[in-house]
Amino acid sequence: MSQETVLYQELEKLDLNEIKKIASLWNIQKIPGKDKKSTILGLMEIFQNEFYLKGVLEKFTPLQVNILTSILKNKGVMTLGEISRKVNIPPINVEMELNVLRKYYLLYQRKNRERLTNNLDKYHTYDEYLRLIKVETNPKGEKFKFSTEKALHKATLAELPEEWKEAVGVKKGEQIETFLKNALDTEFLQKLIDGLSDFDKDVLHQIYIHGGVIEAETIRNYITVNRGRFEQTIPHLTSLYLVRDLYYVEDKFIRVIVIPKEILDHLQFSPILPPVKKGTRVRQEKISANGLDFFLNVKKLISYISRKGLNLAKSGKIKQADHKRTETELLSPDIEIFPEKSQVYQIELILPILKLLGYVDIKGENVILVQETDEFLKKDIFEIMKLVIHEVNEARTRRLNPAEVFTATEVPFYEKGILDKTVKLIMAHGKINTSVIFSHIIRDHLVFSPTFQIKTYEEDLADLRKEIISAIFYLQLFGLIEVEYPQRNLSLSELGAHYFNHEALVTVTEKGGITINPDFSIIAFPDRVSLNGIHLLKAFCELKDYDRVYTFLLTKDSFQLGILLGYDKETFVQFLRESSKADLAQNLLFLLDDWGNNLPIVTITEDSVLLRTKDSQVMELLLGQIKGKKFVLEEVSPTGIIIEKSKVMEVITIAEKLNMIIRLNR
Repeated sequence: MSQETVLYQELEKLDLNEIKKIASLWNIQKIPGKDKKSTILGLMEIFQNEFYLKGVLEKFTPLQVNILTSILKNKGVMTLGEISRKVNIPPINVEMELNVLRKYYLLYQRKNRERLTNNLDKYHTYDEYLRLIKVETNPKGEKFKFSTEKALHKATLAELPEEWKEAVGVKKGEQIETFLKNALDTEFLQKLIDGLSDFDKDVLHQIYIHGGVIEAETIRNYITVNRGRFEQTIPHLTSLYLVRDLYYVEDKFIRVIVIPKEILDHLQFSPILPPVKKGTRVRQEKISANGLDFFLNVKKLISYISRKGLNLAKSGKIKQADHKRTETELLSPDIEIFPEKSQVYQIELILPILKLLGYVDIKGENVILVQETDEFLKKDIFEIMKLVIHEVNEARTRRLNPAEVFTATEVPFYEKGILDKTVKLIMAHGKINTSVIFSHIIRDHLVFSPTFQIKTYEEDLADLRKEIISAIFYLQLFGLIEVEYPQRNLSLSELGAHYFNHEALVTVTEKGGITINPDFSIIAFPDRVSLNGIHLLKAFCELKDYDRVYTFLLTKDSFQLGILLGYDKETFVQFLRESSKADLAQNLLFLLDDWGNNLPIVTITEDSVLLRTKDSQVMELLLGQIKGKKFVLEEVSPTGIIIEKSKVMEVITIAEKLNMIIRLNR
């Protein structure tokens, strides 16, 4: 009988107010029973409820856990002296910790009356806890590999949740074997999950994107902040076998909420999409693919810096005005896959790449181009794409300490291994939700890492999440994946299939793929125009609108900018001829010819040196020695040349060897 146990006898010594204080320590909201006896019996029942017991155990310090587990391992009883020697702490300090455990009514004390010293006092665990509290560890993350199938085989039909039996369609009188045959089928698991409330689905989703493992304290805080009750949600999900509420000893009692393997496998292909909160504006459903836009923007930013310069604020950062000015000059690829991120300006992403390529540096308060860019601009756009992606892939392996303006701080460059894993998952699934990628990579790279520690889990998780976000962000920015909104499902784009799988791109545009209007506006149908064709239109025209079809405007400025970006005007004209159903108007051809000839380019070169001689023969002699060494930028007259500033001392040395007299004006 319960009244005969030591636990009942100890509680019976207390008055009702003291009993209520113990209930409060155990986080028992509603005191059971109407009188003292029924209250004690009700409390004893709750004390043996594993949900509440785990809530108490996870509160204890490593020292208290060490003491409690030592007593449990010693058949539930140890003397104060034995405990003191075990934990290597003086008895007086150990007693303080024991008093905490006694306060929770996990231990009781039996004094030794025969001696003056209290070192022989015995401390016992109550029998109720001796069989309940487990002192297992978690070798190789075994607790995180919980199997629902194994748990179901140990259960009786009466112990199974009604919701699951209804989903499977088990009838009265049927054997449990009938249930087990079909219980874990995708159809029935989905019915079980669909039957959850939006809040419970959200909690399950939160655990899932943690790799299927979350500390009880973390999910408790999440539930509380979102105005739920941990004491309701977790027991409900546990009763449905959708999560397991487990604990193990690792210095402390570590309590974790784990999604079983079978449920994780199901959620890979049928992920829970988080409910849209009230008042949140839902994006219109669409599929976004950036194509070659970012690589064209790399060219455009080079052109912008060469034409207008780029001034920095006194802090060494880009001025807000330049943020806005460059953003209007560049195309607007979709970079909002993670709407929780603050606004990201493309200049902050492109400048670090130009630095990696060696094209920009800082001089005073200006960002300047440090080498000739014409050759780069004339490269094929697919060659530029491969070059940029290669540089970003290698960026993390380089030991560089650039100025902040050349560092991608808002979305740092990704780790190549995380990107490769992300791409592998996308290719394996064909179409995959972002939450599945997070769950997979967190589980593989963190939860089952040999160095995994629960105490640094949240910190390590935050770092890994940033890496995954960067990988997905740049895959979208580079046009290698397409994103289906608002669910944020990912799949390889046409460009991504070409880059990763070496699949051939469609290069031919259908006749009638574009329509050229008399005002030189151009309508392009994306399903009938090749990827490169759309790219050429974006290079030579202003993009006015995109809503299922593209609307461009061909102007003198936009056409000449296309030429300055390194594109061949004849290639563009040929594309217009092949793509337009009607013949090109003569006035358009005349204008394109006029706009493309004799561009009024003014070249201003800084950091160069004028070298002059009074006699053209002296210049010829000097040129004979330095002409093949890439010292000379330009010959401006028979007696004047412009040379590289960095080569001045070398030119002086050569001139002195020729017995020339040097005058150096600085």
